[in-house]
Amino acid sequence: MTNKQLAETFVFMKEEALPLRYKPLAGESTAMRNRSRKDLADTIQYEEGKDYIVDYEEGTIRRANGSRIPDGSLHPMYGVSGFDHNRYSDFSNQAYTVYVDYSTESVTEDRSLTTEDIERSGLLRRLAGKLKAGEEAVYVVYGDSISTGGEASEEGLAYFGRIRDTLQSLYKEGRIQIVNKAIGGEDTSGGVRRVASDVVPLNADLVSIGYGMNDQNKQADGHTTTLEDFEKNLRFMIDTIRNAGDSDILLVTPCEPNPNWQHTSGKTALYADVIRRLGDEYGIGVLDAHATWAAELAAGKTHESLLLNNINHPNDYGHWIYSQALSPMLKKR
Repeated sequence: MTNKQLAETFVFMKEEALPLRYKPLAGESTAMRNRSRKDLADTIQYEEGKDYIVDYEEGTIRRANGSRIPDGSLHPMYGVSGFDHNRYSDFSNQAYTVYVDYSTESVTEDRSLTTEDIERSGLLRRLAGKLKAGEEAVYVVYGDSISTGGEASEEGLAYFGRIRDTLQSLYKEGRIQIVNKAIGGEDTSGGVRRVASDVVPLNADLVSIGYGMNDQNKQADGHTTTLEDFEKNLRFMIDTIRNAGDSDILLVTPCEPNPNWQHTSGKTALYADVIRRLGDEYGIGVLDAHATWAAELAAGKTHESLLLNNINHPNDYGHWIYSQALSPMLKKR
């Protein structure tokens, strides 16, 4: 069976080959462009054999010599360890990121999720009930800059927009309204201060809580938030929402930041572990983006190819990686 991998992202350094996430099918067309969506007016289409080379046997792709594709090794932070992004006028990977569509025999995503899976899990009981009844459900997105949508090119390509679209495709009679209450740069201490005023009054059917990226930051005197305080803060948010009503709650684990960034602690996995443990204890869902992200890195994806701001914000493909944690979560039980 032939499947399509769409808008997989790459940042190429010189003519070095990078592995495609799945082995491409020879004889099938491969497309590359500078935008996630191919219908945008400023989209540049790159030509196979002239701008890039695909090794279908090895499953790799690279810039060709003389390619029009921007060379990531020309990025001002290329090869810099412990970089301070504030010292650079442009630290983004946007100018160097390309998007590739190709065919593969591999299963690129789980499309088998059903309403029965959702209802059997019991994790989205209130939301599913509203949608099944043909009503509008309110989904409050709470967290840091990743949960504001950074750096997705549009809301529908942010992880929460993709989750909304997946659920609406299964419950066609209902509708999900997203209310975004995330704030960029915030850690769990900010979430604690705001939850009673910014989340509780909305009486949401679903609340996702996405913190950890800023909490793990390495500072001169330690982490922004200790693991103990991180757990305490998440408990406070969960308890506050639960005590106010019966909203469904999802906890979101963070992706890995660029290891060359000065604030990367190397301890993000420990913060993700706290989130998983709380999910088990409270019996609430965990959108384990850290696990799906780690699988991409293990398969050979580079940090630059996944982080559009080159620090800690997923690109469109990175947000897709987040959304791929939905089905395993709902099928787990």
